[in-house]
Amino acid sequence: MYKSKELEMDIQELLFHQLDNFWKNYDKCTISKIIPDALYLMEKNYSAMPSTRFYNNDNMVFSPYYSVTWMIFLYRLAYLVNIKKEDEDKHEAAILYYLNKIMHSVDWYYEVKLPVHFMAEHPLGSVLGRAQYGDYLFVYQGTTVGGNRKDGKLYYPVLGNNILIYANSTILGNCHIGNNVIISAESYIINETIPSNCIVFGKSPDIVIKNKSEEEIKDMTSFIWKW
Repeated sequence: MYKSKELEMDIQELLFHQLDNFWKNYDKCTISKIIPDALYLMEKNYSAMPSTRFYNNDNMVFSPYYSVTWMIFLYRLAYLVNIKKEDEDKHEAAILYYLNKIMHSVDWYYEVKLPVHFMAEHPLGSVLGRAQYGDYLFVYQGTTVGGNRKDGKLYYPVLGNNILIYANSTILGNCHIGNNVIISAESYIINETIPSNCIVFGKSPDIVIKNKSEEEIKDMTSFIWKW
């Protein structure tokens, strides 16, 4: 559980003020009791980042006025409310999800499990759908991950660890993306198998894979994560 009660209360006050602008009926107690758990995951995430914008002097830097922080927090809260609520009524998870969508133009559904180490930059228009996500995921604007039907069956991507997806790239269907992979801007990948330790360019079926070592890819992503 996150230990800063003052931060927790400040966040709760701001969050309920925002929610009250759109919805009249929701259970504030259901949401408030999950806020410490969401903050704990935020701190665990940010402690793995080298930037002092997020983690400084062994403390998480949490500002709701930095939009990426607030949108990741809203996603975390919606996801946790969904999985922790004992009954089948997902109203509170849904309104948190919609608040995030309204405020930030992201579609990060509360039933989708994003990794503990997840970060984004300018992620307007990003859609992170039903897929299996490995740890250490980073996305830019316009990123789309989702399903595709093939031979009457709906397939979803499987992403490995340390995936960096640049702007306006799409990963759809029966894709298997290895570990330590960089998806270049404007890439379109559908029903492809991508090996570990590489950079991907282009559009299926004419994608280009540039093989790298694990050390090279981690060096390229060291501005995001402390390796």
